[in-house]
Amino acid sequence: MTGGSIQQRFEDHARRAPERTALVLDGKTVTYGELDRDANQLAAHLAENGELPRGGGRVAICLEHPEDALTAMLAVLKAGHAYAVIAPGTPAEELHRQLGLAKADTVLTQWSLLARVDDGQGRTTLSLDTEAEAIAAMPNTPPRRRSSSGAATVLFTAGTTGRPTAVTSDHQRWTAAYEAWQEVYRLTPEDRILVTAPPQSTEFSGGWIRALGTGAVLQLSRRWEAAAEATVAECDPAAARLLLAEERPRLRLVLVAGEPLSLAEHRRLGERLSAPGARLLSVYGPAQVAGCGTWFEPEQLTVPVARPEGTVYLGRPFPGCAAELAYGHIRLTGPGGGVPVRTGDLGRRDRDGLLEFQGRAADRVSVLGRMVDTYRIESHLAADQDIKEVVVTGDGGAKGTGLLAFVVLHPGGLVDTDILRVRLQGLVPGKDIPRAVVPLTALPRTAAGKVDRRALPLPPVRGAVSSGGKGWGTLSEGSEAGAIGGAVGFCAAVLSLSLTGVVFPGATDLTGVPGPWSGLFVLLYLCESLAFGVGMAFLAVGRGPMARRSERPVLTTFAHLALVWLLVSWWPQDNLYRLAAKTDWPRQATLVYVFNVPLMIAALVVAVWAATSSSTISKSVRGS
Repeated sequence: MTGGSIQQRFEDHARRAPERTALVLDGKTVTYGELDRDANQLAAHLAENGELPRGGGRVAICLEHPEDALTAMLAVLKAGHAYAVIAPGTPAEELHRQLGLAKADTVLTQWSLLARVDDGQGRTTLSLDTEAEAIAAMPNTPPRRRSSSGAATVLFTAGTTGRPTAVTSDHQRWTAAYEAWQEVYRLTPEDRILVTAPPQSTEFSGGWIRALGTGAVLQLSRRWEAAAEATVAECDPAAARLLLAEERPRLRLVLVAGEPLSLAEHRRLGERLSAPGARLLSVYGPAQVAGCGTWFEPEQLTVPVARPEGTVYLGRPFPGCAAELAYGHIRLTGPGGGVPVRTGDLGRRDRDGLLEFQGRAADRVSVLGRMVDTYRIESHLAADQDIKEVVVTGDGGAKGTGLLAFVVLHPGGLVDTDILRVRLQGLVPGKDIPRAVVPLTALPRTAAGKVDRRALPLPPVRGAVSSGGKGWGTLSEGSEAGAIGGAVGFCAAVLSLSLTGVVFPGATDLTGVPGPWSGLFVLLYLCESLAFGVGMAFLAVGRGPMARRSERPVLTTFAHLALVWLLVSWWPQDNLYRLAAKTDWPRQATLVYVFNVPLMIAALVVAVWAATSSSTISKSVRGS
């Protein structure tokens, strides 16, 4: 068997069968010999121009095309360094943060991205397109200075409960992971392995290593018509549902990572594989263990499961790995051993000793001062025949006043708040029953295929509820926040209206103004006081709902205050204008700069916030 590091395994296959297809991407094929040559030349160019430390450096890869990113990964490993892949579409602030987390010495990128990757830290940047001729002139031989020890990759966690963090994995871990995968998957050079994950994901790194380390064909595509020739597919649950929407007679193995599947859905998807002996496996493993943790297929079970729709299995550890529970928290030991890693996930053992998923600790929410295990509620709702997917989370109240159930329904499914309450009666405490059902066409997901709870939409009216997907309704009237806001707004409006003559003497004097014009001015004064009251109410309760629509906390704060200013300022502004003589230029100029200029700035801030906030409702709620 071919041995050594991952890049050495690849080189052995390239040397033995250079004409074999290594990569298929949107109809284009690249042989092992061509990919090896391109990686050798880029490695040589990197060695001459990268200014990397002799003991092994860090190279960030930020490229738009997966083929270029894959070539760069191989080149970095050949040159004896570690690579970190960063998605080019990452917001600039986060991109620069990830460059810092990766401790990148050099960035491999392209001309159109040079400005984005420049974080002002003086890193060396190599543009592959502008330096293409120089790279092509390099020799087709691996660099002399190569190492199979030390760091190989810097992976980023999925960031589902916070900002992504960096995890460094060495060559030994990847080699041990490859051997563990090979023992379970039994891949061969005749396989054609479809990988749908983006290059910056842990799943992609594992996928290309499995394919090219075996001498198989690596196919990169999300176009399912291109999957007809694949024998192995690696994808997240959403992609697996699309892939297996029709029969795939050549598929002998499907690996589903990202969000774990319920046992019932695992069986349903597996039944669509018609090849003799075909298998569908759920794979679980975060970046901290190079994506190699546990695996599950129904054949591991020896006893019936009472609620397959609401039961999620992670199965047993890969060879050389370990999975243990510490007070209900899952800890994984990666391939090759090491210190157990706390995953943040919760679990338990079934009667067969298999690991059963019990949700994430970070997904628990505080409701009126007590912690609620939302996964327990989700598992009961998942058993409902009308519900395809479900997420239960807090309703966004400042103190956590209730729960919302976000559901994706099966065609023809119908679930509203009353139905949900009846179906959950006796299964969970009454105070843990969600106050509303919010229908979605799909749950928002990260690039790693995990549900992005932070991107769940806030209903248009606080506590909004849908009835069977037919439209938005309302929850029980008058939440705590709404009551506070209403009280503040009412008091502010009454005080402004009653104190106008005291604060601005003579500003509302209508002596000599004939009707009906005097009545119109009275109406204007009333509207100004109402706007002042609404602004004060929004100051009290508007920050929370706005924060749910944007991941930019500083900009959201400014936008919140800008909206308050736009509403509140009309009352003092108009009264002061009416008291200022038209030829009192110092006072007129002061009023313009104190009120009108800030009004324009406030409108601009709100426009920027609206344009850059995550419009989750428009993205996730269609046709509701």
